[in-house]
Amino acid sequence: MQKSFARSYDSLKEIYDFTEDFFQAEDIAEPTRYPVHFALEELFTNMVKYNPGNDHDIQLNVENGGDHVTVTMTDYDVDAFDVTVPRKVDTKSPLADRPVGGLGLHLIRRMVDTLDYHYADRQSRITFTKRFE
Repeated sequence: MQKSFARSYDSLKEIYDFTEDFFQAEDIAEPTRYPVHFALEELFTNMVKYNPGNDHDIQLNVENGGDHVTVTMTDYDVDAFDVTVPRKVDTKSPLADRPVGGLGLHLIRRMVDTLDYHYADRQSRITFTKRFE
């Protein structure tokens, strides 16, 4: 299933509804759904937050790979930002002492099975998979 979404935080509910329709149609169990929704929300939110003047929709494609879900998000007319590059994240200090930001991508890498990034011609494509549980 493929659909484009407006670059707006308001699109998050529509994205959730879109993926839930897919999960129900494909009979995908709840333990697989949560990590996919978390990754989608975090990645989409970052696309909106870090490209506020961009009017291009963000394209979302969700596929059943037999034993996993594959999600591809494509963003247009953006600068490169490779989400697969590990960044230093402080997970040991008390929350009050930690800098804001950076934890979302760290969590995504722990929750999904693969995370890939491709960038060309100002087009960013993030693909991740999550095996069925």
